Amino acid sequence: MNVSFDFQGQTFLVTGASSGIGRETARELLSAGAAVLGMARHFPEADTLAEEFPERWFPRCVDVTHFDELEQVIADFVGEHGKLHGCVHSAGMVTMLPVNVWNPELAHKLMDVNLWAASALLKILWKKKYRQEGLAHVFISTVSVHRAQKSLSIYAASKAGIEALVRTAAPELATRGQRVNSVCLGWLKTNMTKDAEYVVPDFPLGNGSTEDAAGMILYLLSDRARWITGANFVVDGGFLQM
Repeated sequence: MNVSFDFQGQTFLVTGASSGIGRETARELLSAGAAVLGMARHFPEADTLAEEFPERWFPRCVDVTHFDELEQVIADFVGEHGKLHGCVHSAGMVTMLPVNVWNPELAHKLMDVNLWAASALLKILWKKKYRQEGLAHVFISTVSVHRAQKSLSIYAASKAGIEALVRTAAPELATRGQRVNSVCLGWLKTNMTKDAEYVVPDFPLGNGSTEDAAGMILYLLSDRARWITGANFVVDGGFLQM
């Protein structure tokens, strides 16, 4: 059975929208009728989404760790296109950092992108002037939080922070009519992971794709998930059950 979503007339923010999970999520939201503010540090010169959805795709070059700039871009978009219905924080860093060679500067940058940018988005979108009633947040976590994987301790710590943030922020956000959930992903083939020095294990259901991630993300953004908040959804091809 095919599953489709209708986001006609709705607006969404997607970070990390130049490639990988963020790009696929933005593409599927656009295909479902939404207008999308896509954020990334760089976008490809030949932007196929701009060609296919010229009136509803709004790419902006933003470093999500520059929080004042982040809010200004959101404010400008909302002023022109209306308040946001949902936010997907897909921007992220992954790097191999063995314990004996931890690099504080790189570790702080990884935390800024993966965790603190997510908390900044919660704070910014707490404000009624930027959001519709019932706004949904979706953040990205990883199976590395739940099963130790060599040299990924800092990366896993940042994503463990995401899962804790989701659980503890959910009751507060509910008082404002907002929802927040996370999607815990297995190893997907993306531009961010293709060069990682990591042996990808065999998954019971085979290797995953960005489409597998986007399917769960769109569900959590939709009204069908209106009674779900503070939860972490595992999409890993059965990896954590091995």
